[in-house]
Amino acid sequence: MIQKQILGMLIIFYSIQSYAELPKQQLTQNEYNQRIQSYTDQVNATKAILDEPDSKANAAEQRKAFCSRLEAYQGILTISNENIQLDTVNIMSKIAINFLDRQNQSLEKSGMTSQVFCGSKVN
Repeated sequence: MIQKQILGMLIIFYSIQSYAELPKQQLTQNEYNQRIQSYTDQVNATKAILDEPDSKANAAEQRKAFCSRLEAYQGILTISNENIQLDTVNIMSKIAINFLDRQNQSLEKSGMTSQVFCGSKVN
């Protein structure tokens, strides 16, 4: 169990590290809030497909929605890590890490990774 948690954290770490090579853009609080809202909208757009018990979405639609949600949480984590001086960064980062860790654990249990499941779009 601990090995799986460590593996999940390593996946997140390497995802973050791939962004570390890109130049960091410091955001203002307003810019950060706008990006967080955009990612929140992206997550909310997936709710009808992934969270509603009576969803009529097919497997391809569910996969696309799941990968979109995963991408949004990775975006939240990335901009939070790049702008640690801003308000709400700590809570947004914790939320993103919690979600990504749970999803990585779930995918691992099924013998999958987010890279394989979602393709190269999601790190």
